[in-house]
Amino acid sequence: MSDDNSRLLEGIAYFEKMLKLMPGDRTTLECLSLAYEQIGDAEKLRAALIQLAGALLQERDQAPAEAIGARLATYPDAEAQAMAKRVRETFHGPEIEAPSASSAPADAEAPLDAEVPVARAILGAVKAEAALIRFLSNRNVVDPAAAEMVQKHLGGLPEATRPFLVSALSILYKESTSMGERAAAFIADSTGMPPIPLDAFTPSPDLLKRLPENLIRVRGVVPFAKLGDLLLVAMLNPSDEAFRREVERRAGGRCQFFLAHPLMAEEFLEKLDAGQEKAG
Repeated sequence: MSDDNSRLLEGIAYFEKMLKLMPGDRTTLECLSLAYEQIGDAEKLRAALIQLAGALLQERDQAPAEAIGARLATYPDAEAQAMAKRVRETFHGPEIEAPSASSAPADAEAPLDAEVPVARAILGAVKAEAALIRFLSNRNVVDPAAAEMVQKHLGGLPEATRPFLVSALSILYKESTSMGERAAAFIADSTGMPPIPLDAFTPSPDLLKRLPENLIRVRGVVPFAKLGDLLLVAMLNPSDEAFRREVERRAGGRCQFFLAHPLMAEEFLEKLDAGQEKAG
C-alpha cells in the first residue's frame, strides 16, 4: 500500500470517528465524501452525500446543496432520488423564486488577465499578509514582537525572479509552532473555514489549471477536489475576502474555501513539482 493510500485510510478512520461524535457535521461529511470517492467506495460515498445534502439544507447553503443534489439525482435508488428531489423543492418550490439567469449585476467587475506576473502576485500577497498579521496582532493572537518580525520579513522580500510562497502564517509556524497553531485556530474560527488535511490529496492537473500557477505558488491557494460543480479550495489566508472573490472569478464558479496548514501546503506544492518533473 502506498504512503498516500495509507494516509487516506487513516484519514477516513479519523473522520468516521468524528462523525459518530458529531452526526451530520458538514465538514466531516465533506471530507469523508472526498475520501470515499478517492478509494472508490461507491456505497459509502452515496450514503455520505445523502447526509451531506441534509446538512447543507439545514444551513440553507444553496449552491453546494444543489451541486450535491445534482450528483444524487444520478443514483437510481429511492433514497438518493428522494434527497435530490428535496434539494430541488427546497430552493425552487413555489415559495422561492430562482434568480433570473439573464440578470447581470450593474457594477460587473472588470475581466481578469489570464496570467499573473510573478512580481504582481508577490506584491498582492505581501499586502494581504501584512494586513493579516496586523489583524492577528490587534486581536492579541500574536505578540507585538512576533508581528514586527513577520512585518520585517514581508518588507524585506527580494526582487522576484521566480514564484515563492508568501505567507504570514508560514512565517509564524517557522518561528514558533505553538504561535502558528494559535494563529491558525483563530483564523479558522474567525472565518468559519475549517482546516483541511491536504496531505490526503494528490495534486490534480485539471483542477490546478483552474488558477494561474503563480497565484498557486505565491499565495498558497490550492484547488484540491470537486463536489459536483463546487470547487474545494485550500488557502493559507482565507480571511482575504477580495482574494476569495478573485479565486471564484478565475475558477469560473462557486468555491468552498478551507484553511491550509502551511507545512501541508508546502508539501502539496512539492508533490506538484515532482509530478511536473516526472511528466517532463
